Amino acid sequence: MAEGTLLAVFAVAVFVAVLVLFATEKIHRTPAALMGAVLVVVAGAIGQEEAIEAVNWETLGLLIGMMILVGILRGTGLFSYLAIRSAQLAGGRPGRILIYLGVVTAVLSAFLDNVTTVLLMFPMTLLIADILDEDPVPFLLLEVIASNIGGTATLVGDPPNIIIGTATGLSFNSFIVNLGPPVVVVLAVTLAILWLVWGRKMRFSEENRREIFALDPASSIQDKGLLLRAGGVMVATVLGFFMQDLTGLNPAVVALAGAALAMIVCRSDVEESLRDVEWPTILFFVGLFVMVGALEAVGIIGAVADYLGSASDSLGVTAVTILWGSALASAVVDNIPFTATMIPVVEGIGEARGYDAATLETLWWSLALGACLGGNATLIGASANLVVAGMAERHGLKISFVRFLLVGLPLTVVAIAIATAYVLLFLV
Repeated sequence: MAEGTLLAVFAVAVFVAVLVLFATEKIHRTPAALMGAVLVVVAGAIGQEEAIEAVNWETLGLLIGMMILVGILRGTGLFSYLAIRSAQLAGGRPGRILIYLGVVTAVLSAFLDNVTTVLLMFPMTLLIADILDEDPVPFLLLEVIASNIGGTATLVGDPPNIIIGTATGLSFNSFIVNLGPPVVVVLAVTLAILWLVWGRKMRFSEENRREIFALDPASSIQDKGLLLRAGGVMVATVLGFFMQDLTGLNPAVVALAGAALAMIVCRSDVEESLRDVEWPTILFFVGLFVMVGALEAVGIIGAVADYLGSASDSLGVTAVTILWGSALASAVVDNIPFTATMIPVVEGIGEARGYDAATLETLWWSLALGACLGGNATLIGASANLVVAGMAERHGLKISFVRFLLVGLPLTVVAIAIATAYVLLFLV
């Protein structure tokens, strides 16, 4: 057996072994991923310099910056205020609040990075669940699933869309017009299913309702001066995300600049601020990126992409194959390198078959829907999933690989089925 083949088999074996250890919870995901990364480097599946390049430092910078910012904001009492107001607006009914939070998360994720959205929603959700005396995990699972769905609708909502938009020149409006309709349907169906599974079973008592309406949201604000300073920095940071086309600044640079500015103007203790960063999650991402980089280096991801692109000469069959294949791939590897690998494959299909730009768009939308929605299938399918799991673990809450899979996989199958119908009926 050739050396290249041996390295490919080894890289796949290490990746699968880490997934198994992660899923069965035999070893914590962080040391498992880091050890897997070390093994593929030592074996030569990926070079040391390539391993460093494989790590998506932009994602990590964005995560660290926003975690610091949210940590500082948490100290102002803002999230307590929002939690109480949300519970009161929903009449104190847990099932209604569940849906309310899902809609808010999806809308925010369409215009902010998914990770930023769940970082903002997490502390508020814990407080709402505490007020309602409910298990916060269903709320958190619904939010992370809604964030991945909402992020699918726009050019800036999810990294795969940014990659596709940058490579093809498709506009912000094109993404909304072509991906918005199926996303709205997928979100509505998903929320309806989760309300039937969780929401309608959540207990509601008049006593809890009275307690909620007896709370004074304004009293939750502990330091108005700090809120003005930290809130101002957060608003400026979010505006920086929107103005990327004008400034040319990467979201990671904006987030880290915001974190640094917040620590300065809020006179925050640096060590305390850094404790708000979920370092186990950050290090897990490092290991995961290196292992996926090894799969890319030995040709596994490229082979999968080529197979998806050459499955059929029919536009409809090719679109559906890319849609389902991208969803499956995004469930087990990071969707960022997979999407980047698929770009030249889709372009090659268009050139080989003589597709015009309008026809080729069908394949771009199929790739975007599969890569983004597929992230809901497993805990490692999207960055937002792992961030929420990491923060939950810090608060003594368990979101295991299997628990997420049992919720996310069926909903993903439903979502991709809806997307398939949309592609075949309206895009082919």
